[in-house]
Order: sequence, then structure tokens, then C-alpha cells
Amino acid sequence: MRVHSGTSTNVRRAMTATAAAVVAFAMLGSTAFAAAPVVHDHIASSGAVATNTACVGTLCTATSVFALVDTSGNPSQACADITRYDSAAFVALGYETGCAPLAQAGFSIDTKGLAAATLSPVDITLQAFACDATGCLPTGTTRVAHVSATYTGTGLVNTFRANSKSTFGGCAMYFVGKGTSREASATLSIGTQSLDALGSLFTSTQKTKVICH
Repeated sequence: MRVHSGTSTNVRRAMTATAAAVVAFAMLGSTAFAAAPVVHDHIASSGAVATNTACVGTLCTATSVFALVDTSGNPSQACADITRYDSAAFVALGYETGCAPLAQAGFSIDTKGLAAATLSPVDITLQAFACDATGCLPTGTTRVAHVSATYTGTGLVNTFRANSKSTFGGCAMYFVGKGTSREASATLSIGTQSLDALGSLFTSTQKTKVICH
């Protein structure tokens, strides 16, 4: 399968996590709710992401480490992405990406003030992709990276809230999401490399209710 580059991998993951409940309900359709007219779902999570970008001429490497801990029973994970690209031609040259399951004790965060967070060392299997102007293909090459990170909150703590209502197949879905975020500086460790990075810390709570008639 050819994977087209464009949206940041970490952004795609964050968007997927935020919309997971919405997508799941939509995929089930109205028939699945016939025996259970009211369905509730609750997701509470916290995490951190940071990226280091280094360039030699127009050839750049962006290294990101992302950790997401779900406190409502869903899987938690740590992920790493290393993307190489030509900044002048706006072309991806290749990347490595992977995730590993993460125990709740493997990531700690100050959820109240978002002052700091720590990702304990974890081994992540990275899969390599080669890219050209049409997209990216897996090379079949993998390696295990020993990854850890420390994050320090900077600036103000921001709050956000969203709510929506949608209908499908005789059902109404109500969604409420809220949380906090804060910019952060970080130190990323991948193997023997230690990299300074910029990113953010965040917490999020999402509630979904589906009522079928």
C-alpha cells in the first residue's frame, strides 16, 4: 500500500484519538443500537509530543516522540517518527515510524498544571519507508529504538471545549470534549542520540451519547 505524505503523523494520531468514539459509533450504524437505544462512551487521556528538526542545507530530519496514556481503559502507547525531507523541494525522502504499548507507569504527567512529563525508556520497533513524489512505500526494514523523553511546560495553560450533535440512521449522537494544553520544551533520547525539542503537553476528556428512536 502506498502512503501519501502531507499531514504530520503525530497530528494524524492525535486527531484519530480525539475522534475515535465518533468514528466507532458511526461505523456501527443504527442496526447495532436497536437492542440498546442509549449508548454512552467516555475517553479520558493525557499525553505529550515534541519534535526536533535539524537541517544540513535543504536536507532535514524531523524526530518526534509522542506518548498517550488513556485513563479510561483504552490502550496507551508511545510512538516515534523520524522523517527525512528536502525543505526546498517540499518532498519527503523517507521516514521511520512505530509505536509500542505503554503501561500507565511508563508515562507520568502533571495533569493539573502541565508543568512536566516523563516518558520512561521503552523499546519501539520502527518500520522504514522510502518516498518519492507520488508517496511512500515500506522498505521491509525494521529496527528497535530505545526511546525516552522528558518534557517541561512553558507559557500559559490553555483550555478548550467542543460539543456537537449529529444524526444518522434514526440515531442522534451528542459529543462533548474538553481539556487543557501547554507548550513544552523537551529532551528526546533515541538510542545514543539526545535531542532538544519543542512540543506540547495536554489532557483531554471526551464523552459521547447516542440515542436511537
